[in-house]
Amino acid sequence: MGQKYKVFDIHCGKCSAFVLTYHKYGAGKGILRLYFHRIESPSALAALKQTNFNKVKDVPHLRCPNCEELLGSAVEHKGGKWAFRMRQGYFHRKLKK
Repeated sequence: MGQKYKVFDIHCGKCSAFVLTYHKYGAGKGILRLYFHRIESPSALAALKQTNFNKVKDVPHLRCPNCEELLGSAVEHKGGKWAFRMRQGYFHRKLKK
């Protein structure tokens, strides 16, 4: 039996534009990091897990596609997993049903 996850739509906190769809595992209520391999859509962001960036510093920041607000910065987390460290209060999450 696989792990259970929740699917969230992430929206910009400033202009409410859709940013991405994310699979969240675990019981924690908040979203502190968005791991690249769990981003479902849009395809440009979902493809980050297969890109040829050599260093995490080469990955562009996560920005709102509408107003360009900075939502997260690329970091390397435990075990070498790459993720966006999210800026709390700059985005909203909505649980998909």
